[in-house]
Amino acid sequence: MSLIEDFSASRYGNVQYLSRDEQDAITLKLLQEHVAYTLKNSPFYRQYDIEPGNIRDFESFQAIPTTQKHHLTERNMDFLAVPRGEVTDVCMTSATVGSQPTMILQTASDLARLAHNEEIAFGISGLNEQDILAIGAAIDRCFMAGLAYFLGAQRLGATAVRIGAGSAAQHWELIRTTGATAIVGVPSLMLKIAQYAQEHGENPASGSVKRLLAIGEPTRDAGLELLPLGKLLEETWKAPLFSTYASTEMATSFNECDARHGGHLRPELAYVEILDDDGNPVPPGETGEVTVTPLGVKGMPLLRFRTGDIAYIIDKPCACGRTSRRISPVLGRKNQMLKYKGTLMFPNAVISAVESLNGFLGGYVTAKSDSHGNDLVTLCAAIDCSRLSIESMRQRLQAKIRVVPQIELMDEEAVLEKIYLPGKRKRAIFHDYRRDNE
Repeated sequence: MSLIEDFSASRYGNVQYLSRDEQDAITLKLLQEHVAYTLKNSPFYRQYDIEPGNIRDFESFQAIPTTQKHHLTERNMDFLAVPRGEVTDVCMTSATVGSQPTMILQTASDLARLAHNEEIAFGISGLNEQDILAIGAAIDRCFMAGLAYFLGAQRLGATAVRIGAGSAAQHWELIRTTGATAIVGVPSLMLKIAQYAQEHGENPASGSVKRLLAIGEPTRDAGLELLPLGKLLEETWKAPLFSTYASTEMATSFNECDARHGGHLRPELAYVEILDDDGNPVPPGETGEVTVTPLGVKGMPLLRFRTGDIAYIIDKPCACGRTSRRISPVLGRKNQMLKYKGTLMFPNAVISAVESLNGFLGGYVTAKSDSHGNDLVTLCAAIDCSRLSIESMRQRLQAKIRVVPQIELMDEEAVLEKIYLPGKRKRAIFHDYRRDNE
């Protein structure tokens, strides 16, 4: 069996502790195999006149053009590298970016890889076979997340509680009934569950949950400090919060360890580059677009997939003893970057700056374009005026992000309707109307 097909924990369980040279050697070998397989079998990548043997090192790999989201959407089936009869599972992206979801077709080998991915990722975040894991992500509607977490928990030997995307009441009842020791889910969902319990006279902090694994929404800032939502979750549940980073296209998870200082990269599962606006790699510590080559994928292999996420690589020793590089929290989406009064910022930074203020009830950011193409940024917020003033919000924004967007006060119900959209598991904190002005 080749390296590209072998995802047993016995083979790769300790790769996180190997020397950096050993890790890089594993990654390079898997990368070369992956390139050879992809260039041979993927109709999309056969268009590139590249000889696999020329990929001798990580630098020569940069000769391969990057893959954009629109390539995958517009030429979806051209990425299929196996006969249709070998497809065993259909996943769909959540369409967070772009106008429509995209199919990711998986083979039995891809499902085995996915299970290995989450088994090791859960282990990095401190889960083991004794845990009862409440999975707060849908396993239906062709979503990959819930499936991956279920397969990973199964491989780990933990008990999976598939609570899915139901109501806070259903979630709390299942967590309480099963004695779940950990939850994996969107932070705003975990907060809703805790608030429901408190509203009904119960204390989530006195329950069985000992770990919170956050997906889909940022919980830390660029300095790796917990954002207000993260702090509130830890205070409410009295449990540590672990950030994770993954996507359907990546089919790989980068989880925080007990040190909680960045998500550990996976030398056996992905090669990660951070690229500047011109497509050039930037050194560790500098921000850029996360570009991932998921290694070992058979159904729809990708090369140098640009995620649209902005982050940086941490290349310093970790207190946990693992030697793998780490990735910072996602600071924002490239297509959501705003330039306002000469300052670059992301919508989530605006919300994070004010949501810990006493009396802030919720908010989202809108962006429009003026006649000169400049970004017009507005914070639409609901506040309790007896506890919070617009001036206090302005002061906090100035201190945190150095600029103050326009502030529009709205009714709380109207704000929450724009944040929590039907069928969406993540908070919609940014509404971009800039294209409407074109």
